Amino acid sequence: MRHFLHFTFKRSVASSARYVEAPKDLSSAGRVQLGARQYHMVCANCHGAPNIGQSAVALSMSPRPQYLPRVLDQFSDEDLFVIVQNGVKFSAMPSWPNSTRDDAVWSMVAFLRQLPKMDAKTYLDMTASPLAPEMAPVTPLGDQIALRPSSADRAAPPVEEFLYAAPAIGFSDRVPRTHPVALCAGCHGKDGDGSATGGEAPNLTLHDSDYLRAALEAYSNGTRKSGFMQEIASQLSIEQVSALADYYAALPMRKLQAATQPDPALIKRGETIALQGIKENAAPACANCHESRGSELSGAPRIAGQSEVYLRRQLTAMRRGGRGSTGTWNPMPAEAHDLSNDDIAALAAYYATQEPTKGGTQTAAATWPTGDVERGQAVVTNVCKRCHLNEGRGDSIGTVPDITLHAKPYILQTLYAFRARIRENNQMLETTRELSYADIADVAEYLGTLPPEKAIATVSAAPRESTIAEKGDNGRGIPACLSCHDAKGVTALPLIPRLQGQSPVYLKARLDLFASIGEYDFSSLNPMPAIASKLTAEERADLAAYFAAQTPLAKSAEH
Repeated sequence: MRHFLHFTFKRSVASSARYVEAPKDLSSAGRVQLGARQYHMVCANCHGAPNIGQSAVALSMSPRPQYLPRVLDQFSDEDLFVIVQNGVKFSAMPSWPNSTRDDAVWSMVAFLRQLPKMDAKTYLDMTASPLAPEMAPVTPLGDQIALRPSSADRAAPPVEEFLYAAPAIGFSDRVPRTHPVALCAGCHGKDGDGSATGGEAPNLTLHDSDYLRAALEAYSNGTRKSGFMQEIASQLSIEQVSALADYYAALPMRKLQAATQPDPALIKRGETIALQGIKENAAPACANCHESRGSELSGAPRIAGQSEVYLRRQLTAMRRGGRGSTGTWNPMPAEAHDLSNDDIAALAAYYATQEPTKGGTQTAAATWPTGDVERGQAVVTNVCKRCHLNEGRGDSIGTVPDITLHAKPYILQTLYAFRARIRENNQMLETTRELSYADIADVAEYLGTLPPEKAIATVSAAPRESTIAEKGDNGRGIPACLSCHDAKGVTALPLIPRLQGQSPVYLKARLDLFASIGEYDFSSLNPMPAIASKLTAEERADLAAYFAAQTPLAKSAEH
């Protein structure tokens, strides 16, 4: 029976492995080190270590877990990936903690491939936890433990027989109970900069405590995916999460030095994408949200000074989907979807060379092409005003939006989105494809100079009160509209549309469209489908009337 089951297992693995391709950097030192940390915490409990025997409990299992240093040569890299990712059914071998990320699985494979070559000293040196600095907090779980929902990627019936909650008991939970920083240092280094794994683990010193706290909670409840971090975060109490976030946020910022100098041309390409975006596929500049005032609204992390390899792996995971998110809204899967491997490499190289900043300091801001006002006026007169009547303020019915309200960045990005079919509108698709990118820049430049006036259809619109516009509804997860669409929001993140003074008919039509799409809209930089789907028809009508009655927002000299 043992021979039959093991033969079936190996043939099944080999069959699945035919569709797997190993990455070219599988033998990188950082990958091997990152995999070593997870193996030591979890896998070694059953599979042993070089010249170190297996647990008596593990050897009492049926079937028994193999002593990996002796048997790994039976499997190819692709075989090992299949086994680590999927586990072995009807045995004690678990699958990877989440099914949507493969970059960390390959790090485990990288370590396993090196395992048979190690002696006990090499293994123990590699997996020893460095001592945390004296200032690191000692944070026990506490006597009063408040449970909270934890990752449930593979929740299965009968659910009442399991407890998906944090804090949880881990396979190696002795350190997290009292000194979690010592555990974190194994991957992130004693200085928190990711040096222990050559940048495979992120640099934590770049972030503030709010972001770190949110990230740990997201890992714990499974909204952000990582086979490494979901295991760790789910072992932490609320007090430990707060203590860790405060500790790493207080550390001096450090930038991990690259082992080799990136190609200057690659860095330049990354700078162009980061500050200007890619107009051909309407990918906006990264600097709109990262490293700018817009990060306060978007919740985007600071990435200047982050390691090249970490940024590259994260962008690749976002492009594939399934990475999850720290915040309630994550535009990155849509944004990364259209990035090529070269684009990702360029962005990672550029941001890795930038000096990190903290405390609201702004690094290089997004830049916008300069257009010609007179040429833009001519295009608007000959093309745009055929539909956007009354000097661009729309028709008396209100179905056509007022384009005088918006600033240059929003006009540019919107026209790019129509041209690339990121925003669907057949008429606008035909119109924008008749224009060159220079024409689009001219139109945006001209419209940005116009004083904003209320849409024609709003002149006689009756105002309505709207609690949601000003306060939102926390119970339903609806933020206040003015938390983004006020003067401060559209200035900090100029890709946010200006709603004040717009036609109520047009606004309601947009909200109704978003509500019909629900949470399945993948258009970039658009959290509105998820929000509008929670609003009633009456609330959408009230919001449209509320904003239509408002005075249009002034356009700043900056935008």
